[in-house]
Amino acid sequence: MKYLLLPLILSLSLLAGCAQQNMKSNVVPQPSHPLPATSYQEPSVINDATPSITAEGENHHDADAQPQKPAINAWQKIAESPGFSREIDNAQIEKYRDWYTGRQRYFDRLGARAQLYMAYIIEELENNNLPLELALLPFIESAYNPFAYSPSGAAGLWQFIRPTGDHLGLKRNQWYDGRRDIISSTDAAIRYLKYLNKRFNNDWLLTLAAYNAGEGAVNKAIRKNLRIGKASDFWGLELPPETRAYIPKLVALSQVTASPADYQLILPDIPTEVHFEVIELPQQIDLYQVSLMAEMSLDDIYRLNPGCQQSTTPPEGPHRLLIPKHKTAGFSSRLSDVPKDTWLKVHEYKVQSGDNLSEIAQRHGVRSQWLMAKNNMISSQIQVGQTLKIPSTTGTYVPNFVRPTQYYRVRRGDSLWKIARAYQVKTHNLARWNRLKVKAPLKVGKRLIIRAPTPKGTQDPVNYEIKQGDSLFMISKQFNVSISDIVRWNKLKPQGIIKTGQTLRLFPRS
Repeated sequence: MKYLLLPLILSLSLLAGCAQQNMKSNVVPQPSHPLPATSYQEPSVINDATPSITAEGENHHDADAQPQKPAINAWQKIAESPGFSREIDNAQIEKYRDWYTGRQRYFDRLGARAQLYMAYIIEELENNNLPLELALLPFIESAYNPFAYSPSGAAGLWQFIRPTGDHLGLKRNQWYDGRRDIISSTDAAIRYLKYLNKRFNNDWLLTLAAYNAGEGAVNKAIRKNLRIGKASDFWGLELPPETRAYIPKLVALSQVTASPADYQLILPDIPTEVHFEVIELPQQIDLYQVSLMAEMSLDDIYRLNPGCQQSTTPPEGPHRLLIPKHKTAGFSSRLSDVPKDTWLKVHEYKVQSGDNLSEIAQRHGVRSQWLMAKNNMISSQIQVGQTLKIPSTTGTYVPNFVRPTQYYRVRRGDSLWKIARAYQVKTHNLARWNRLKVKAPLKVGKRLIIRAPTPKGTQDPVNYEIKQGDSLFMISKQFNVSISDIVRWNKLKPQGIIKTGQTLRLFPRS
């Protein structure tokens, strides 16, 4: 990716975010991002081949009716579609086929994640006339975990690094990361793969090598081979070890999943019907309210909307949610009954000496114009002591698996306290992560590490304000704590009576 020839294609060759992934030529494929302890259940099994049953319980046969084929699952659909890797075979591919053989727990674990997203990816590939085998690519890239981050900073199912994501138009700020968003990242991956495939004359192995290593690295290797009279196909190129392992892993995976019984596997059932619907919203909303209205756990809301990095949808969009199809009618009905001005809490920020609107907006991940509009301002001029309304992210549990390590570049007027408050971490933790003294002045331009909460028995306390319709049972489920603990922590009466507007102190479990 560092070796591009043409400025015109410089930004497109910044690598699909996977060249520095967890691919080593001398190791067999391992799920590089383990499933969080709070993550998916084992995949459910749906018997699509069950014959129709009459009310009397007898098999119904109609001599005039055409026999119906049983519905196929996602694995079968991929296997029965035209592909580019089924007939390829060599020792490298055989090594990975051998590794996949009999790895039932591995496929169960990854299949449980893929259940939520794989049908959508297959549908989008079909709509773009691309090989359905590409739906297996996220297994290699991220183990089908949209919260996966690589050491090189690649993120999401498709593992885009920041420059590539930026070039492909994936928004990224403290509220939202489009590289993790299922809709946005899949659209970007398809556009990028189509571009690369055209660039490499419809050779899918070279296309995928460029997706992994960058088109510059592949171009350089091809030119070198042509100069010395060697073959310029993928197998003849001198490429990074990660890329030389990347293609055999994918080819072997395609072959194994096309004929699982031959490899001592029973693949977890993944339906071909898309699991969710896209709900367009006019504005920002608190995700805890979404979980109540959709009658879902907050963790499951995040799993379908992994682009969200805070306890709300992003202030400036995208204003959409993915909701399971069987939940959308009830969610939409309840949503229409809740006034829009209660969808989100705001907190008040008092302007301090040295502040300016641009820096305040940057610190809170919004544009100055957005902040002006929300505060009915006609000018960007602010005064010390002035109060600004800013979207609040406090008081709602955010699962540990949502927030990775982040980095922040110090700006003029920053302090550890301000940055810690903006990122909802403790000031002394921020100082410790960066080997600083709590009261030490910060140097403008210094890069600070901001870590996700460390999984442990309990997290730091959360102050939660009771909303209309809440109950101790619902709150206990959302924060993964017992009702008796809530009563004890807050010295409630034994009857557990709570009121709207009351604040509870909670210690959510990981």
